[in-house]
Amino acid sequence: MKFTYINYGEDIVENLQERMDTIYVFSDYGLKNTYKKSLKKNIFKGVPTILTFDEFKEKVFKTDKIILREAKRFISFFNGVKKELYELLAMESYYDVIDFADSFFRYYKELNEAMIEDIKNPQPWQEKYINNFKYLKKKYDVYLERKNYILMDWIYKKENINLDFIKPYKKIIFIDIMDFTPLEKEVIRRIQGNLEIEFLLQISREDYSEENLTIDSVTLPEKKNYIEVYEVSEDIEELLTLETLRGKSGGGEVYTPDISRNRYHKILPKIYLESTSAVLNDTVLYKFLKTQYDLIASLESRLNYKLPLLELKIALDNLEFREVYSINNEDLKELYNLLDEDYTYLNENGSEKFQYIYGELLKINEFTKVDDFVRYFKEDLNLEKFYEKEYENLFEKFYEAVTLAKTSEYMLGEEEFKKCFSKGSDIYKLILQYMNNIEINRVKATYEEGEKKVIVRDMEGAKNRIGRNTYFVDISSKTLPGNLGKRSLFSENQRKENNLSTKDKNRELAKHKFFQGVFNSKNTYIIYRKNEGKGEDISPFLTEIMETYNIKVNKKIIKEEAILKNLQNIYMGIPVKLDYTDDTLPKTNEDFPNGQCRIGAYDYDTLENCEYRFYLNKISEIEPLVKEWNKNISMKFLGIYVHSVLEKVIDNTWKNIVFENNFYVDEEWIEKLLLDYFFYNRDKIPVHLDNYFKEILIPRFRDNILKLFKELERTYSDKKIRRFESEKVNWDNREPFVDDEIKFYITGRVDFILESLGENLILDFKTGKKQDKQLDFYSILLYGDENKATKGIYNVFNGELEYSEKVELTRESLKESIINFLKKDTYSLSEKKSSCMYCEYMNICRRDF
Repeated sequence: MKFTYINYGEDIVENLQERMDTIYVFSDYGLKNTYKKSLKKNIFKGVPTILTFDEFKEKVFKTDKIILREAKRFISFFNGVKKELYELLAMESYYDVIDFADSFFRYYKELNEAMIEDIKNPQPWQEKYINNFKYLKKKYDVYLERKNYILMDWIYKKENINLDFIKPYKKIIFIDIMDFTPLEKEVIRRIQGNLEIEFLLQISREDYSEENLTIDSVTLPEKKNYIEVYEVSEDIEELLTLETLRGKSGGGEVYTPDISRNRYHKILPKIYLESTSAVLNDTVLYKFLKTQYDLIASLESRLNYKLPLLELKIALDNLEFREVYSINNEDLKELYNLLDEDYTYLNENGSEKFQYIYGELLKINEFTKVDDFVRYFKEDLNLEKFYEKEYENLFEKFYEAVTLAKTSEYMLGEEEFKKCFSKGSDIYKLILQYMNNIEINRVKATYEEGEKKVIVRDMEGAKNRIGRNTYFVDISSKTLPGNLGKRSLFSENQRKENNLSTKDKNRELAKHKFFQGVFNSKNTYIIYRKNEGKGEDISPFLTEIMETYNIKVNKKIIKEEAILKNLQNIYMGIPVKLDYTDDTLPKTNEDFPNGQCRIGAYDYDTLENCEYRFYLNKISEIEPLVKEWNKNISMKFLGIYVHSVLEKVIDNTWKNIVFENNFYVDEEWIEKLLLDYFFYNRDKIPVHLDNYFKEILIPRFRDNILKLFKELERTYSDKKIRRFESEKVNWDNREPFVDDEIKFYITGRVDFILESLGENLILDFKTGKKQDKQLDFYSILLYGDENKATKGIYNVFNGELEYSEKVELTRESLKESIINFLKKDTYSLSEKKSSCMYCEYMNICRRDF
């Protein structure tokens, strides 16, 4: 065997001779096509045999059996060992089996590639899984043999090696293939006696193990080309930085480690074209169907198939889904309002559009066979509205996938199919499985449409950019190396012991590809992501380059404040301008209608911490476009729930307390009240938390409400109580607290007030953390002075009454703070980073500490 090494920066295919007696095997299609384009056309001579490594393996691994691909593998497995799966693992449904079957298939595929029968030195806990696999494999092999089936995953094994294909040739060259499995090495060993073998590799001789046919390490070259590095935090900043660099350096090709994350063609469709490779997953049709399926799968069966609002929100984030159902901003606002009001499920008061979508989902979930979907796609959905002119055979490939799902129905038989796929959502999932990653033809763009546009390509192709400008985007730890570990039973050490692929090996291979792309270019421009909120930081591979060659990060090209302006300019064909306008926000009297402003305790807290946020929230009343909701019970809802119950309890007891000094509250009545409010808020409580709410929260709140009344009785039973009131105070119509050009009023609703002879008590009910200064604010609001009341927090969650020992806010400091604000000409930003961490306006403010 011969090994030829070439340096970074050299063309790996430049010196390949064109011989008809040679098989040329390339690592990928890009490199294969690069060589193919370099060949001189000669109709008499013909073309040499040029293959990718995957194409080569298809020719040397042969079978005469029926090959099962995609979902048919899972169906055959379920059908073949259904009885054993139930007895062994209590798996009853087809979808119970999928994850297990995927591990099962991959386990034996890896054994085949490693050419081993069993794993060495398994742990006791692993033996259980392996024994299950062995038992099922024995039964499943009988089924496959009877049907003459073989899985696509399992064709590549030693018994299927067939070298008839190589007989007419004298030589084979493997180009840029850096690593071989034991099975692939066995193929090379068998070829060695028949053909001359050469390996053409772009790596240092010291970094490669010729004995093991794999990378040992990846080191950097002594000399580097021209490299610039820039840091960004998000898509749009990255895009503008890239556009600036492309304009400055004269263009070039753009590469990314993860094409699926790139959205440039959606942000600037006049400049960027979507990737040239296309699958059904890229189409509007697939995205709509996938979104619709996700919604159907989310229907809550325990509540008569109610629709979770968060899932609807996720669906409506999908532009394709919104367009099909004509969802506008008013519809979105309605949904956001429901979520803000802590609704978990869509109720009967939802808009007609939402009710229509919900009705569609329920109808589809009743489907029992593939033909029901065919009818729905043709008659109800009107597929023509999903037509996209850039795809030649979209509907042809779509119906091909549906037909494959139909063959699965035949494969199982009607009764067995119903057992496997009992609901419409099950069948929908099957259809989508067959649609997944089916290749479709993209119509080639004309010169005007395409050749002037930029395509962001997979990083694999960057190694072919010899002596040109190359741009790398999205180079973060999240994408490079990214998550290289596959789900597996085995540790890294076990994988090494058994000649299986390891995370360390995959990391070295990923690093080598990146280094090829960087150092094969003439000028390299690299933009990396750093975003703490999204867990993104600089790629360690890039760090190694920067430290080795002492490369510094360039200053940011464009300020955040200028992003929107420059994005509009680029869209209109105007070059990026690096200047930016002042980002201060002026304050005018016109901001306050009728020369007045009313603020509550929370408004004042906002004003004191960040005047910019006060402007956005209180004055402009801007609702953030992006809000955070989760699938659990929000603390806000819990607070409203507890306040509502306490208000009812206090309303029903105040007369007894004021007139009779009787603090007795019936325990059973409180529990019933808590339960009644639970059912009243049924659509706001996730069903998976029902037991938690009923068995833990309600008894806790009941006991802590009783505890509060006993504490009040202990302190006030011997005093004359004049007032015992909850949630009734609203002081909107008082005199202005600050009477200036702008009249400032303070206002609010206090949770609980108790007034007795000579003493006032203000309590704030909490289910979470207290807010500093809030109780002092209420004392000033009610009695004109921060010291005119005893103040305390009662935490209904843990049953603790905590009295305020120290004054945090005085009448004078409150007034001075408002006056100082009125004197200012601008709204200032918060000086503390902690105030910004959970601010709902971060995307508007774009504060950069």
